[in-house]
Amino acid sequence: MFDRRPKSSFVLPPIPPAAFAVAAAVLAVAAGLWVLSRPSGAAARLDALERQAASIRTAAAAPGDLTVFPAGSVCTNRIDDGFRQQLSNAVTGSGLKVDALDIRPEGRVEGKRPLMAYTVTLKGSGTYEQALGGLEVLDRFRPRLFLDNLSLRNRIDSVTLDLEGRLYCRWTQQS
Repeated sequence: MFDRRPKSSFVLPPIPPAAFAVAAAVLAVAAGLWVLSRPSGAAARLDALERQAASIRTAAAAPGDLTVFPAGSVCTNRIDDGFRQQLSNAVTGSGLKVDALDIRPEGRVEGKRPLMAYTVTLKGSGTYEQALGGLEVLDRFRPRLFLDNLSLRNRIDSVTLDLEGRLYCRWTQQS
């Protein structure tokens, strides 16, 4: 006769098993998308570039003495259009589209053996993998490019790469 349930209690309706299946499917799709968003081997390549950055920063901060730079880091003659084309072809070979490449003489760097500095500005676009490939190409390219600024901006389906740096060549009267 009497209902002994407290009047303030709230009873949830039973959850259908299909709701659990939908929640599990949403979690599986989210995990799959997260895995697909991670480029393969990008972390290892980025770590390798970071390890090399310390020695490059040391050489770039050194006075203009040829003996401070690692072998192959300094070119033996002046930079010309042929060199500019070689650099552009090397970066393009990685799949990165070179939108702009400019190499200008910056001036003479004094030291025991003076050097001529050239300012390099490169703008490129492509996929994240192509941008990392382009950076790897630049790392292997000789003479070495000493970076001052590097910007990698994400777009919806691509990235843009902007970098500024310097090349050094032995200074001669013709430089």
